[in-house]
Amino acid sequence: MVFNLFARLIFLSSLLSSIVYAQTLHTSSRWILNSSNQRVKLRCVNWAGHGEVNIPEGLQAQPVDKITSWIKSAGFNCVRLTYSIDMALNPNQQVSASFTAAASSTGAGSSLTALYTTAVSKNSWLSSATTLSTYAKVITSLESVGIMVILDNHNSHAGWCCSTSDGNGWWASASGYNDANSRYFDTAKWLQGLTAMATFGKQFSNVVGLSLRNELRAVGSQDGNSHADWYNIVGQGASAIHTANPNALVIVGGVNYATDLGFLYSKPLDRSSLGDKVVWEFHTYSWSNSVTGDCPAYTTLLGNLAGYLLVQGKTYTGPLWLSEFGWAQNGPTALEQKYLACLSSYMTNNDADWAYWALQGSYYYREGVVNYDEGFGVLTKDWSGWRNSSFVNAIGGMWTQTQGP
Repeated sequence: MVFNLFARLIFLSSLLSSIVYAQTLHTSSRWILNSSNQRVKLRCVNWAGHGEVNIPEGLQAQPVDKITSWIKSAGFNCVRLTYSIDMALNPNQQVSASFTAAASSTGAGSSLTALYTTAVSKNSWLSSATTLSTYAKVITSLESVGIMVILDNHNSHAGWCCSTSDGNGWWASASGYNDANSRYFDTAKWLQGLTAMATFGKQFSNVVGLSLRNELRAVGSQDGNSHADWYNIVGQGASAIHTANPNALVIVGGVNYATDLGFLYSKPLDRSSLGDKVVWEFHTYSWSNSVTGDCPAYTTLLGNLAGYLLVQGKTYTGPLWLSEFGWAQNGPTALEQKYLACLSSYMTNNDADWAYWALQGSYYYREGVVNYDEGFGVLTKDWSGWRNSSFVNAIGGMWTQTQGP
């Protein structure tokens, strides 16, 4: 009975998404609203495209329209679609050449290029596609089923994310340069890439927002100046997106792998030039914050790090999007079960927006493995259906919208 109730609610929300996705979104207080000033609650799933091949994952497994139709039928109303600055600044690379380059740079060789052949057999248009036109194809397919898209700059140098040694963690131009953490994070190229993708997104009615950067993370003396570099360079990035695409929401995350926006309490970001477009984002996993079964302590911590931004009438108030959370779909650990119970209760009580990590059942390449099986993926390795059909019930009331302006 409970499952049927959630299934009906999800079906109704999917019908509504086809109505709201084509409208320009804006913010008011803690809410994301459409042009009729009705609330739009983000119920998203993450679709990765920031890996070495530089196109959205899964096209070797299923035709793109089958994947997007599944997203719709599952009840999600938006996709957080990730990309690298490498791709944004080299948009005309042929997909065939991108597979070949990735096979060489990773050492994966013919086993990776063979996936290209398989992908073309499932999606024949790939044979003449570029990396950016592949994004366009995916976005257009999502548009056809009424799914909103938020483009997320996940990294600069394409590859698996995230660590403090992958060169993508913190701006190279900021104080305290650390080669291991920042060698690929060229600030000027990042701004160029944000501008390019914001401009690209303007042609699609369902691209409703762009994220500045995934999981900013400092090491050593980086970010040791009361977040001065964060305020300065985040401001530049937000301005780049807003100038190129004034209709798009601008998604802003904090520090420490996007787990911490607590510093905005005493010093809010100046949003005056961005109008009503800023949305805060944060991440939490079972390993991100201490979860010992003490839900009150965990949720208090979440409130101090980010949740307080939902309190209305403050200088920092804004919509707060949990743009990544997840757990092992094939068998969550006891810790993950505690984490999920606490988090889903917190999110339901606050009726907050969210995006699950991840959609993908596999990656073309990840950490030395071709066709890597993603255990956090809601899809099976062959992208044919639910990895664990209990997902719908597991997040429970997070699906439903209970509050609004």
